[in-house]
Amino acid sequence: MGKNVRKGTAVRAAVLVAVVLGAAGCGTGGGGADDAGKRGGASAASSATPRAEDTGPVTKASAQAEIDAAVTEAGAPADDPDWAETTAARCGAGYHGYGTEGEKVDFGRYEAVVGELRERGWQLSGESPESKDENGTVRIAQKVFTKRGWILTAEFRDIQMGLISMSAGDEACADEVRSRIPLPLRSAPSAGGADGQQP
Repeated sequence: MGKNVRKGTAVRAAVLVAVVLGAAGCGTGGGGADDAGKRGGASAASSATPRAEDTGPVTKASAQAEIDAAVTEAGAPADDPDWAETTAARCGAGYHGYGTEGEKVDFGRYEAVVGELRERGWQLSGESPESKDENGTVRIAQKVFTKRGWILTAEFRDIQMGLISMSAGDEACADEVRSRIPLPLRSAPSAGGADGQQP
């Protein structure tokens, strides 16, 4: 249980940092609002470069291109236009894909996206225990990946028609955020429930 608690708290911390990164305006360059603002809809597929030579530092542009490519190759929905516009105004990269009545987003699709990220060199560094219903269907899943100084959080939520979301940012900035904002990390389940949270 202790191992799952540590994984779960690490993922929650990463998610919180990812949210703050977007608001704090941290991260490396390599693409601003004009670059990322062109995303959304079918344009995400055409702008992605899934198998370009993978060298050099990760930038906002390269991280976004890899996210877009992973989404396209996995057959996930296009980025929500409103979310894409929000991401364009920030320094990090991201994605929000909602399922529809005609094409529901399930856990299998999320796993396909995650697999594509790993194909592009994103290394798994933590994950939260999957939340399942009484039938064993995964309702919530979170994984954290790193790549050459960047951190990426990928999440699946089985709400309505399903949602896959990703948020990526510079780890150096994340470390700065951690130094300024207390994160709810716990190493033992004694602080609360099974996942270490207060009831």
